[in-house]
Amino acid sequence: MDSSGYQPSVVDTRLFDALAYLGLCPFVIGLLIELVGVSFLGIGGRLFFSAYSAVILSFLCGIWWGGALNRPGHPHRMALVFLSNLVALAGWVALLLYQTVWGLPILAVGFAFVAWMEARLNPNLPGREQYFRTRGIVTYLVIGCHLGMIVLL
Repeated sequence: MDSSGYQPSVVDTRLFDALAYLGLCPFVIGLLIELVGVSFLGIGGRLFFSAYSAVILSFLCGIWWGGALNRPGHPHRMALVFLSNLVALAGWVALLLYQTVWGLPILAVGFAFVAWMEARLNPNLPGREQYFRTRGIVTYLVIGCHLGMIVLL
């Protein structure tokens, strides 16, 4: 239970865990599209993968932004605000560079940075341990997918 009296339910935890793992599907689809050498709606696997990656990285940064907005007393509030913007912009730059050797590594480093900062800053409310454990596992799988795409190219 957190300071506001909210206790996450088992249903909430299962839903968020399921959505986190389902979020891996577009990464795997992008890898498969690239591996097979086809396109999806005229979009190649590399762009499909990179665009989704940039969106998800920005989404994770939005979680930081929301955390900073809703916790004005958090000791790392300003760091979360500025870092969320910095990482989201790095994701955008990586998307612009998706055809170069830099796009995918920038995205992979972005996910690694988010995982590292969350472990370091711990901006999360108590009672969310299972969710962030799942997020950690999914983040490492996402980074693995990025490395797989880099190898394919």
